[in-house]
Amino acid sequence: IKVAYGITIEEKNDPIVTNVEVCLEGLAEAGNPGSFLVDIFPMMKYIPDWFPGAAWKRKAARWRHFNGLVRNGPWDRVKDQMKTGTAEPCIATTILGKLTDEGSPDFAEGDFIGRDVCATAFLGGADTTVSTVQSFFMAMCLYPRIQKQAQAELDEILPGRLPEFNDRPSLPYINAIIKESLRWQPVAPLGAAHVCTNGDEYDGYYIPKGTIVIGNGWTILHDPEAFQDPLAYNPDRYLKDGKIDPTVPDHNVASFGFGRRICPGRFFSDSSLFSIITHLLAVYDIRPGLDKDGKEIEIKPEMTNGSLSYPEPFTCMITPRSKEAKDLINNSSLMGILG
Repeated sequence: IKVAYGITIEEKNDPIVTNVEVCLEGLAEAGNPGSFLVDIFPMMKYIPDWFPGAAWKRKAARWRHFNGLVRNGPWDRVKDQMKTGTAEPCIATTILGKLTDEGSPDFAEGDFIGRDVCATAFLGGADTTVSTVQSFFMAMCLYPRIQKQAQAELDEILPGRLPEFNDRPSLPYINAIIKESLRWQPVAPLGAAHVCTNGDEYDGYYIPKGTIVIGNGWTILHDPEAFQDPLAYNPDRYLKDGKIDPTVPDHNVASFGFGRRICPGRFFSDSSLFSIITHLLAVYDIRPGLDKDGKEIEIKPEMTNGSLSYPEPFTCMITPRSKEAKDLINNSSLMGILG
């Protein structure tokens, strides 16, 4: 939201976050074709919302309301801030700065598109990157050896300081962890539905124009012919002689969508993951939580079902690695980066 609108959210109970959570709830539930009977029987769209079996209509009305709040609320807030000179540089101010004649048709069109652009940028990254980070936490709990190896690489390259983007070429194991985190538990297992604009043929199958096609990202990213032991979290699969192996299939093939509809925010997501993961591993240890007897609580790598997938709730402990690490945390903007 900082990038899209220049807005700093409240740590707790921020209404913008609350509204976004409702929107994402709707996306996860309605994004799967066949989730509601109306997907199978289109005639049901004509029944009133009080009719038995029309719960989807009531849900859709609620989601539409919250979508409007997310689309318009932050945008209008930035417009007001620009009038008072208090707006921070962001995507919204860049777009609004190019719209000068408020009464013209061009302004109305630009304002309409700008609202969609910013809301898409915000919503598109609101929970997707968070899900991958949660999967990373899960992996670090389940594979402590990998965590230690990543920390050793960071300690060698960054003695006594926090990582920067310029360090990335010197951190091949970290880059492999990012790739594996996106592959291991993909946020959108089935991606988004596409429609064939023309008849096509694939591997002997004829696909008529207008057919809905769903790319099975999960299967692509867990193909044992491409990724040995695909259910295991193993960053080493991307490395050869201490460097990223370019012959290994690229996770981007399925992690971020396909063709013209591939996620436009994939580069921002990749950079965000690098910043979050490197800062976390540089100063924190991540371990499974403990029960009342002091024993580690078992973590199972289980994910939710839906168009967007998240790790099932699990308990973990996040503690500073050392006194020096704690000093780095206290003397930096780390919490702002991670928050």
